[in-house]
Amino acid sequence: MRDLPRFTVSWVLLGVIAAAVAGCATGSNSLTNATEFDTLVPGWQSKFALEWNSEPAQDGTSRLYGRVASHFGQYASPFRVLGMAVDSSGKVIGQRIEWVQGGVPGFSQVSFKIDHLVAAASYRVTVWDYTFIEARGAEQ
Repeated sequence: MRDLPRFTVSWVLLGVIAAAVAGCATGSNSLTNATEFDTLVPGWQSKFALEWNSEPAQDGTSRLYGRVASHFGQYASPFRVLGMAVDSSGKVIGQRIEWVQGGVPGFSQVSFKIDHLVAAASYRVTVWDYTFIEARGAEQ
């Protein structure tokens, strides 16, 4: 009988923790907040620059196309870019990650395109991720 209050308190405490965790998990959508993740490699801007434009596609979606310029002397492959469709309030309403075919050679430029983005008021493109290869022959 003496263990009954301790047992009850343990279950109540467990319930409070579960409610707090569930509240935090459903409180907001992390993909559309102002603090959303738009890259896996912070600081990519010191090594690469992006120029891009958008155009409507025949299927009613949008296409982003442009160039990645490397300001760094190492070959980056694999290399991916993130395209985001943004509504008039600044909320991300669609996104796609695409490979930059062939990677990005050091001190060079290559083209990319991101197809099938939802039509939106504006768009953003960032470098999603990349890996530097020390020697081109090391790529498998």
